[in-house]
Amino acid sequence: MAKRGKPRIVVLCFVLFFAVPLLLAPAASADDAEQLKYLPGQWRYSREVVEKDAAPEETDLLLTLGENGELSLSSMGRTGGVEYTYAGTWSSEFVPDALDRLTLEFTSTDNPLYRGSPYNVKCVYDFYTESWVEKDTWNIWLILEESASGGSSPFEEIISDNNPALHREQAPDMRVIRCKDFVSLRSGPSTSSKRLAKVSLGALVLALPGAEEKNGFLWCSYHDQTGYILSEYLEPVSPPAP
Repeated sequence: MAKRGKPRIVVLCFVLFFAVPLLLAPAASADDAEQLKYLPGQWRYSREVVEKDAAPEETDLLLTLGENGELSLSSMGRTGGVEYTYAGTWSSEFVPDALDRLTLEFTSTDNPLYRGSPYNVKCVYDFYTESWVEKDTWNIWLILEESASGGSSPFEEIISDNNPALHREQAPDMRVIRCKDFVSLRSGPSTSSKRLAKVSLGALVLALPGAEEKNGFLWCSYHDQTGYILSEYLEPVSPPAP
């Protein structure tokens, strides 16, 4: 009987060695694909400019990726106004087991350097995101690594970085309503999940970007914690005026 057990152990080890990574791979790929949801919206690149005998100032670059596939890239002057804008289209591609791909095609610009001439540049980037929650605010970095470029990239012209990193902050956008004193921030989308915190009536929370409602719950951030709150106790709030 002992001799028959040895082949079974070998087969079991073989299954664990090859099958377990296959079972885990789809979950890892699914998490990787989630970052594509973060792309639409406005991304900002800032750098400090120091000139001789002058106080440091920041110049900004604002990349807007529309839900409809349109894009604009605005160069912001030191006084905060827009100096010129590039326009075009964008698309993204999920690449399993590798960095995902972002394609930006700029088809026009009002940059004085190109006035009266057609402008068309196609830039392809491998990209990834880094994100965290701090004081109710969802901070996301979009890191681009240039893969290919047809022509002179606006990023190179404006910021002189081949691999720019752009930043976005999303502030609290939901208010707690219709409860007596508080609602529960829970570890999972269920009333039986562990309560992480009590969120008071009227408190502001952030519904995390790209999160979909699950079992009537929304994935939210409250102070330094993330968890789930019943959506019936939340209402959207308008962002503060600029």
